[in-house]
Amino acid sequence: MASDKTKTLLFSISVGECYKNFAAFPGGLFELLEADVVRGALRIIFVVPKEKTALLEPVEAFAKRHPDRVVVETVTIAPRTTIQKIFAFLYSYFVYTGTTKTLATVGMRPNDAPGGGNRWLAPLKFALSKTFGRSRWIRFSVVPVLYRLFFPQRPFAQIVDTYEPDLVFVPDLFDRFDVELSREAMYRKIRRVGMVMNWDHLDKYFLPFPVEILFAQSDQMRRFAVEFQMYPNEAIRIVGYPFLDFVANKEYRAPREEIIKKLGFSPNAKYVLYIAGSMYAPDEPDVIEEMIKWADHNEYGGEDVYFVIRPYPGGRGKDVEFDEQKFNGFANHPRVSFQMEKFWAGFETNIEFMNIMRHADVLIQVFSTAVIPAAALDRPMITPSFDGHHLRPFNRSVRRFEMREHFKDVLESGGQQRALTFEELKEKLTMYLKHPETHAREREDMRQKVVGPLDGNASKRMHELLIKELDS
Repeated sequence: MASDKTKTLLFSISVGECYKNFAAFPGGLFELLEADVVRGALRIIFVVPKEKTALLEPVEAFAKRHPDRVVVETVTIAPRTTIQKIFAFLYSYFVYTGTTKTLATVGMRPNDAPGGGNRWLAPLKFALSKTFGRSRWIRFSVVPVLYRLFFPQRPFAQIVDTYEPDLVFVPDLFDRFDVELSREAMYRKIRRVGMVMNWDHLDKYFLPFPVEILFAQSDQMRRFAVEFQMYPNEAIRIVGYPFLDFVANKEYRAPREEIIKKLGFSPNAKYVLYIAGSMYAPDEPDVIEEMIKWADHNEYGGEDVYFVIRPYPGGRGKDVEFDEQKFNGFANHPRVSFQMEKFWAGFETNIEFMNIMRHADVLIQVFSTAVIPAAALDRPMITPSFDGHHLRPFNRSVRRFEMREHFKDVLESGGQQRALTFEELKEKLTMYLKHPETHAREREDMRQKVVGPLDGNASKRMHELLIKELDS
């Protein structure tokens, strides 16, 4: 049992992104909290979804080091019934943004249906946001009451009864697991601190049971929380992206010559890092083929250009298979290096891939989150906003991703350049290969608005704020 001076933190680990942000590098939140455990000031109760066994190992290792003060509990969240899905559908669309519109009308993958049902439901979703979604009373008073009616099960009740936490930390309010934990804590009047793991979560759907203190990674995330989730400004703390503490840390920097040698490129090579979009962008092989052809024909103003191709980092099983098939034609090209291992797969892998990005002369990606670390590293960035040699309808074109709210800020900043044709792509590639300083001011503007603090102290800020809330 904890002493009178020991505080108890109930900490949800519901998605793998938690480890990316809290435990994948020295000095992360786990390490800082462990120091509090060692000195007897803190007891941590980790809660993990029972079915997500891959998430258990790191926290179980943590608990084995401190069996008296760290506990791991698993919780099962029952699948939603039809009536529960209907209720969740109705409140989810209290938010309807460019991101929501993309999901609701055209979908993300060309072969997937739009999220939340058929396209004909889009007017209803929009209407929900413009009527009920505008009312704070409906959002924060009516929804909790109805939620209790439609979701009578309380999967976290026993754990809260057993451990009586002083504070609850819900790192991914977008995940249903964390929603359930947040609502249990709200019912018990236990103070909550929370955040979302990805930059496209606050502008997608309404997230019920807002926390008393919200960690926002950037000014963009703060603005989304206020504008779309109706958080008061005083409830938000801008902390930065924790994983960028690692990305921007110069201690892990390797010389460019070393990276070039590992990639197998010629000593004077310049290289383009291409982060694939998988099934989101099926015409990528057209674009890559043309870029390689330009390099083979020495059409980059005399530069000796190579390519590092990285499959889509967040891919599902069929994404991985799709990537392997569509890039097979380039696998043996002497100007191409494939980086198939998943980023955040291990500390050494993380260091290697970040150095590949750090020294890339240009980064190309199709509207992916790779813009965050790339901007942190001040890499010139291009998005091919066209469909290779095809003329696809808008609902199947990569151009549909320009509607997403979080990318509007990126494009408006000019820190990432769009290429609308092969000619534009070639022109901008050549420009950046010759003059990487081009658009440096625009990239700085993007860092200020979208990336957030880059002082290496995001984890420390989160830790200090959690301890402050525990002691309050």
